[in-house]
Amino acid sequence: MRGAGLVAACALLALAGGAAAQEAPEGAPAAPELPSRTIRTPADSKPLAAAPILTVDQDRLFAASDWGKRTQRVLEEEGRKIEAENERLAAQLSDEEAELTRQRGTLDPAEFRKQAEAFDLRATEVRRERAKVVEDLNAWAETDRAAFYRAALPLMGEMMQERGAVAVLDRRTVFVSLDAIDLTQDLVVRLNTDLGDGAGTVPLTGSTP
Repeated sequence: MRGAGLVAACALLALAGGAAAQEAPEGAPAAPELPSRTIRTPADSKPLAAAPILTVDQDRLFAASDWGKRTQRVLEEEGRKIEAENERLAAQLSDEEAELTRQRGTLDPAEFRKQAEAFDLRATEVRRERAKVVEDLNAWAETDRAAFYRAALPLMGEMMQERGAVAVLDRRTVFVSLDAIDLTQDLVVRLNTDLGDGAGTVPLTGSTP
């Protein structure tokens, strides 16, 4: 019999461990490694009273915050659920295929073909449903991260004004800067105090698996 449906469903196992992980397409050129753009301020330097420009590491800001850590825990937990359910469904489909194969010698060819086609359709539907679960989790993660930055923006503006700055730049866009003007860690502390872990801001809709 054709095993296309089962093969397609089993391929979902590869999705489970990478839920919400975005990877570069195969064959895509790797991003070039850029030199460090931050110069460490000498220990004997006087603290900066004010700086017109501040920088922030957006990725580290999210990852180091209570909000980002909570998001990562949710992704890991949901990813484990997806993996377990994918394995269960793959084993179930494998058993069904094996049973249908055993019946091939006793079934009327037309009946066997009918059951084989029904199996392939069911396996394809399982694949579609499991892919949708991963897609929904990825969409939730993106929405949750966007909500974090929206909530962080007013607090970032407050700190910018407190320090007499006129702009906060993403460190990735700055060719070179002093670490003394980096706002990331101080902003993480402010965000944790004022925002907490953001639980419930973007509900994880649907059920996983």
